[in-house]
Amino acid sequence: MPFRPLLALLALVAAPLLAAPGKDVVREERRVTIGGVQEVWRLVWRGAPRDDGMCGPQDPEMAITCPCSGVAYAQRGDLVLERQRSGAASERMALAPLFAGSEMLSDADGVAAVLPRWPMGDDDVSKEVTPKAIRARPAVPILKLADYDHDGVAGEFLLQIDALPCGKQLMVAVGTSRAHPGLHALTSAEHPERPLALYRWQWEALARNPRPAELADWPCGDHGAEEETTLLVRADRGAIHATRVTGTCPDESENGSTRHAKKVLKREIL
Repeated sequence: MPFRPLLALLALVAAPLLAAPGKDVVREERRVTIGGVQEVWRLVWRGAPRDDGMCGPQDPEMAITCPCSGVAYAQRGDLVLERQRSGAASERMALAPLFAGSEMLSDADGVAAVLPRWPMGDDDVSKEVTPKAIRARPAVPILKLADYDHDGVAGEFLLQIDALPCGKQLMVAVGTSRAHPGLHALTSAEHPERPLALYRWQWEALARNPRPAELADWPCGDHGAEEETTLLVRADRGAIHATRVTGTCPDESENGSTRHAKKVLKREIL
């Protein structure tokens, strides 16, 4: 796959918070119930976030292109997830390190988190839209919890960490789980040392069904691909198992019929 591996130290524990001057800015706050206990979760910028990057509202024509898929119109900065619950110490998890190694969303000034702040309108592509009009829109909600690992706890939300050609949104699931009650990014059972990064549609399929059918990953011909990859993924009571399968593309004859069946070239345990 064309994206670089994520840093291994980001898996089960919150990474050290990045130093950032300025006052904390609450990006989103939501009351949630985890295991029958009410909690307050917040996404907090440590210092004022910037919206002057390539996916920000100041350049709408750039923000609606493929490199900004899923994050138009964005803010970026030092972001943490904060969790408060009665009878327990508050938790904070640094989210910016999850973006290390991003192909499209990395920051030239250092590792930063990127979040869509204002939604893209359905007709932004066909008409001129001003930064002022964009900034008047309501905030895009991020903290939408679901049970992606099927452990019986709807305690994770999706965070986009990269955008790949074209329109492929690479995500990690962040939150809490029955086996690891502290804040963390979900991993596979085979590689607990690194966050499991899947495309949005793959996480959504897993949330709907713990054993979804084989999922598209990178089809033949997509941006010149001469091989295709598919994903086999399942969740078993909190343990996620994922395998990426690379195979040959079908060899079609002039009349469109297949002359040679697909051949498996490689299996990669994620």
